[in-house]
Amino acid sequence: MKKLFLYLLILSLASCTVFKKATVVPKPATTLAESKQERSATVFLENISIRNNARSDSSVQIQASPITIRDIPIKPGTGAEILSSLQFKYGILLNIPVEEMYNYKLIDVLEHWYGTKYRMGGNDKQGIDCSAFVQVFMISMYGLSLPRTARDQYHQTERLKREDLQEGDLVFFKTQRKKAISHVGVYLRNNKFAHASTSSGVMISDLNESYFSIRYAGAGRYVLVGQPVTSQ
Repeated sequence: MKKLFLYLLILSLASCTVFKKATVVPKPATTLAESKQERSATVFLENISIRNNARSDSSVQIQASPITIRDIPIKPGTGAEILSSLQFKYGILLNIPVEEMYNYKLIDVLEHWYGTKYRMGGNDKQGIDCSAFVQVFMISMYGLSLPRTARDQYHQTERLKREDLQEGDLVFFKTQRKKAISHVGVYLRNNKFAHASTSSGVMISDLNESYFSIRYAGAGRYVLVGQPVTSQ
């Protein structure tokens, strides 16, 4: 009986040894987050998130440098693809191809004043009226000094037909019941003009808008030493 018990004990120990040698310890399950990190890491290029197939233990971010309009050497007909956000903005507002918005000075002047609230008698960034805006626009863009009021600006410009309008010409309106010039703006192109409106401040509007088309009072080109202002 003792021999039988001893035989069974030896057989049991031998089986456990064989079992341990044959057993493979399973690898701990990979978590969902670890699995995603294993497959791909996020890399930022110019603040745009893209997927990178190479494994990475951390995110890499390259800060985009601020782009100014003068950093982009765009000339007419170059077909340059890198355009600033301001060129897109004013290309859309003027309803022209963005590639044609290469007048950096015009963009600078428009952006400086765009959105400035309207204030009767105002002439600065705290508030400005229509004739003061025309004054600062013309002196900034063309170095021309105009009278202070819309009525005087009308009388000191040379009349021209609407189809002959060029950038820098003035457009006048009668927005009040009395038959007098009461509003003025600067023509840009494509029927668009910049002005300081009482409702929205400095903005760009269209001559074909119903409000302005029925109040349109004519256009004028500022005369300097007998010569009309030419498009720049």
